[in-house]
Amino acid sequence: MVVAHHAGQAYGDTGGTWLVSDGPKLDYLKSFFFFNAAYMMGLYFFISGYFTHYSAHNKPYKKYLKERFIRLGIPLIFFAFLIFGPLQFFLDNSTRNYFNFLADLHFNHPPLSLAHLWFVASLLAYSVIYLLIIRFLKIEIEFSKNFKFWYPLLYLLFLIPVNVLVRQSYPIDHWVTWIIPIEVAHLPQYFSLFLLGALFNKTGWLNTLRPRVSFAYMSLGLVLFFSKNFIYKELPYAWSESVVESFLCIGMCLGLISLFKISFNRMKGIIKVISDNAYGIYLFHLLVVIATQFLISNIKLDTNFKFIVASLSGIFISLLLSIVLRKINFMRKIL
Repeated sequence: MVVAHHAGQAYGDTGGTWLVSDGPKLDYLKSFFFFNAAYMMGLYFFISGYFTHYSAHNKPYKKYLKERFIRLGIPLIFFAFLIFGPLQFFLDNSTRNYFNFLADLHFNHPPLSLAHLWFVASLLAYSVIYLLIIRFLKIEIEFSKNFKFWYPLLYLLFLIPVNVLVRQSYPIDHWVTWIIPIEVAHLPQYFSLFLLGALFNKTGWLNTLRPRVSFAYMSLGLVLFFSKNFIYKELPYAWSESVVESFLCIGMCLGLISLFKISFNRMKGIIKVISDNAYGIYLFHLLVVIATQFLISNIKLDTNFKFIVASLSGIFISLLLSIVLRKINFMRKIL
């Protein structure tokens, strides 16, 4: 979905900026972007937190940090200094010192220095923070091994008002640089879901999460999403946006987790290959998508078709690149 999300940026109302603009614009992409943004990255942080818990608790901290740096830090350095930095330098037609340009780009124009790898930077930061939490805070709280149906409601009682409060000062699509690029509007969701992923691993809740509970929340989230225009009329915008987004986030996360559990043992063929190369696809897809959007921008094609072409190109060209690179032992440690 993240590839399709970026593929659509050239053909819909992004709410931000994008290198390619092609038309006529597709009105439905605005809802598509909202739907994806509501849950997609939060789900990735949840999954990352789930697997981070095991590594942080079962490996010496030096080995844990080394592995995090290899898998997350090296791609950040490579793309920041050798891909996105030179690209922005060229597009800006700058005559400044390159490293001064990079510093200005990073601190004053987030997230251009890292582009979509803001996620990787955040994941690296969360991984370090989580290690500090478990090493120095020594929080010992006993949780039930059974996942209760009301747990998501308790989380929503926290997330919704926090989102409303934060977004009064930091609206969606407003980025700041706090060492790394951060969209503060989504920070409460992202970091809390990362921690919840770790908690799911610690408690074994994934084993006791009942599909009917997951699908009930998923259905509720979808109902609220398709009713959002009515909700926006009945509630103040800040609250209605947070309510719809938060319920959709939790519903989609729980629903997709249960779907994954049900289908995991049946995963094979191209789906298995894509799953094994998911990180590589994430790293490379943006460049492929933008290149495709540029190449087809002057071709007279239906915008819907261009959207599909950019999406499929982003997935399969990035997949092939990842497969080839993973044959190299060192690259396999990263990808």
